[in-house]
Amino acid sequence: MTNYFEIEALRKYIDLTHANLGYTAKLVGMDRATLWQALNGYEPSDKTRFKIKKFLNNQVDDIIRETNYDVDKHTIVRPESFRH
Repeated sequence: MTNYFEIEALRKYIDLTHANLGYTAKLVGMDRATLWQALNGYEPSDKTRFKIKKFLNNQVDDIIRETNYDVDKHTIVRPESFRH
């Protein structure tokens, strides 16, 4: 286990989504070998950590946008047609 939260978060992302390592590496923007080394305890470079952090932030932003999550109120904003 590494001490970097980006690596642990990416490991959990891959576990939750059952994503292929090669496909995830392509989405992150690095080669599969580098990502594999980072996930298996090798010291990641700052560039690798930055790419992983950027990828995870984009994933979270996509989820927030798709669910209409209001960050200030901590609730999902429903369209008017769904309100009672």
